Amino acid sequence: MENTGHEQTPNPSRQQRQIELELVLLRHGHTKWNIERRYLGSTDLPLLPEERTKLAALREQPELAGRFWRVYCSDLLRCRETLHSIVPTLEGAAIYDSRLRELSFGEWEGNTYEQLKYNPKYRSWIDDPAAITPPGGEPWEAFAARLEHFMNGLVHEAEAEQMKENRCFTQRENIEGAIAGADSDADTNTDAVEPSKLCRQEPMKLRVLIVTHGGVIRQWLAKAESGTTFYTASAPPPGAVAVLHLLWQEDGGWALSTTGGVNLSG
Repeated sequence: MENTGHEQTPNPSRQQRQIELELVLLRHGHTKWNIERRYLGSTDLPLLPEERTKLAALREQPELAGRFWRVYCSDLLRCRETLHSIVPTLEGAAIYDSRLRELSFGEWEGNTYEQLKYNPKYRSWIDDPAAITPPGGEPWEAFAARLEHFMNGLVHEAEAEQMKENRCFTQRENIEGAIAGADSDADTNTDAVEPSKLCRQEPMKLRVLIVTHGGVIRQWLAKAESGTTFYTASAPPPGAVAVLHLLWQEDGGWALSTTGGVNLSG
């Protein structure tokens, strides 16, 4: 803040509103390769025919109720079909984003653990996926970077929404000041303006639905839960959801958490 040579008394009405992003992460349903326990990343398989009926029975999950500020979906078919099966009313609002795809396993796509377990490179990849890239597959750094890029874009959109709301608060404050300072004998119609209705006063909470893949959800859970790694994170079952929170911090940064407190950039 610029030093103007005198202290300024903070005005609570000018403080930025608290802001929270609630991320409802919906995992896609089963495909044939999922049932057969084959590696499935960038290969664009549909859901099993019977899976659509099973997913439709999951529409009443409480986390899916209410309004969403944004709806994002991996552009792969199994996620599109999951969105259609569980929350068809949100298809028209969905943004299909390739950054939400599963990690590409390259030449290992379609293979099972039993087929690969004697491959030295595969064994090394299992031990440290950040150090080894599947032949023809996606480097771990690229996978992590595109997910971070998506999350940063979401944060920027939320900050723009917050700025719009803050302008609303400034307008509300100016009107309240004008009404408070008006001469009681003046011909001022205070009923014509209701400042409390100009904008919301409670902390801003923006809900986001993201239909994506198990690996993507595990990567975000690992960032959100202290002591959790990609391999120890527990993604929800197919068709179910996990809920994360992006919280605006007093130091001007964001934290990704299940309950609050883990730095997104950590």
